[in-house]
Amino acid sequence: MKAVIIDGEWKPERKLAPLIRRHGHICTLPVFNKPIIQHTLELLQRNGVTNVIVVSSDSSAADLESALQCVRSEGQIEVHICEQSRPRGTAGILKDAMDLLNGQPFLVIHSNLYVEDVDLKGLVDFHDLKGAVITVGVKRRVQKDLNIETVSVSREGVLKEIRILHHSIDRRSPWVSSGIYVVTPAAFDFIDAKSYLDMKEQLIPLLQDASLPVCAHELEGYYKEISSANDYLEVHRDLFDIDSKAISSDDRVEIAEGVWVGRDSTISPRSYLIGPLVLGNKCQVAAHTQIIGPAVIGDECEIGEGASVRESVLWHNVSLESGARSERCIVAENVNVAQGERLRNMMVADSLRVDGVGLLSPHYDIVGVGRKNLSRQLGVRIRNWAYLLAKRAMDILGGLALLVILSPVLIVVALAVRFSSDSPGPVFHIQKRCGKNGKTFKMLKFRTMVVAAEEMQGELQSQKDSDGPMFKMANDPRITRVGAKLRATSLDEFPQLLNVLKGDMSLVGPRPLVMEEMKFSPSWREVRLSVKPGMTGLWQIQGRSEAPFHNWIRYDVEYVMNRSLWMDIVILFKTVSVVFKRLGAY
Repeated sequence: MKAVIIDGEWKPERKLAPLIRRHGHICTLPVFNKPIIQHTLELLQRNGVTNVIVVSSDSSAADLESALQCVRSEGQIEVHICEQSRPRGTAGILKDAMDLLNGQPFLVIHSNLYVEDVDLKGLVDFHDLKGAVITVGVKRRVQKDLNIETVSVSREGVLKEIRILHHSIDRRSPWVSSGIYVVTPAAFDFIDAKSYLDMKEQLIPLLQDASLPVCAHELEGYYKEISSANDYLEVHRDLFDIDSKAISSDDRVEIAEGVWVGRDSTISPRSYLIGPLVLGNKCQVAAHTQIIGPAVIGDECEIGEGASVRESVLWHNVSLESGARSERCIVAENVNVAQGERLRNMMVADSLRVDGVGLLSPHYDIVGVGRKNLSRQLGVRIRNWAYLLAKRAMDILGGLALLVILSPVLIVVALAVRFSSDSPGPVFHIQKRCGKNGKTFKMLKFRTMVVAAEEMQGELQSQKDSDGPMFKMANDPRITRVGAKLRATSLDEFPQLLNVLKGDMSLVGPRPLVMEEMKFSPSWREVRLSVKPGMTGLWQIQGRSEAPFHNWIRYDVEYVMNRSLWMDIVILFKTVSVVFKRLGAY
């Protein structure tokens, strides 16, 4: 049987960005000094898989090639890398691997999973028994599981629904999906080679609508999604608890209870080591050091005299000078921790930008080593606070100015909408949209459609022109004559100036959507909900409705990661040009 590993089509980029920037791919991050993807390939090999296709949305495969070299050298498993240049979704990205699969059912595994020992053969047997097009591996939710995903499964194992929510709308179920599937080639008939398509949010509902069998099967064994620094550290702690195969590799010796040491390592008899911990190859541990587990120390690390490591993961070639301390940290390779430096609850890398610090897990900071870089971090926080203050001032002053200047026009528009001949009715269309952190608010627009427009949308769904979750239709029959003119000039959006003044929106930001429209691409949803929505944004100045969905994702993420007051001003001026040219206005 063949397997496909999907790399780079989910949410951890924001929360693990410092480490991913270091390695290029989350699947190449080390777990017990071995890349995650290497653990996955070894599991597949134990389950009889001999051919694996790694489908990556990253344009650089150098890091993947390096991680795969060891497995390929053994000659027992064949690995192909299929690269993509744009987001395709977890289902869309499979389409390009179709020719390599030879029309046979195949396993799909997300590469941000650490999978210890799962009965994949049992999953495949269940899939064959049920004659399913897709079988989703599921597990029972544990109390501490923060995954807000609803998976409904019948007693016969038929999957009814998968719904991925936001923490602001928390509906729990006893099941969560694992990120492991068995897929039959019949599913390819529902995947458009040019469109964005997610597995759980789009492809599975399409199959269910076509009355094709989609099933779910409980997977036994340990596996965990890694999407944050906490997840990454927790995997190491869990593997110590379950006495993982990853600990007792051939090149390690257990020198004391729970203390595993690699070859050619030197440990001073006057050092203090308490397991569980793994020490890599060619490490040097000086006198009077303390290493307290759970901890994993990479190859060729040096722990200086009097230094301390506690509940941390150190990558390759890390050096702690005398008296340095690392507590509950992740320290990237080649970092030198200065004498007496104390690192606590940090992801540490010596050459990373710290501009994105506000986007990381609140329990972790990204800093360089040394007081100079710590002061840089404080400077970043101050600049971020100053930006938000200046942005709010621009929203208030700009919003008030536009309302005063445009008030005569807006009054005329309101009267035209109210007394339009083809659809008289309310002036405003009021709809609940998601603001920052998923908090809903009532967004205002001039009504541009007939009164019963929402009831008619279901009948028109098959005729929409957009490839994403939003309903966009160039010749929408629900739009009134007045509404068509308002949409062409974007005048229908100007009541949102009141939302801006109230603080629910900003002049510039990702467009506010309802939660249902953001069920596709959870990574996109999480990023865009980390900031206030806007009346205009980077996507709007790129053609709006004419731009494909994957570009909408790219521009929203680009704005959030790089936003500045100057970028906001540039977007506002370019918006004026886009409005006059009527680009993508429908």
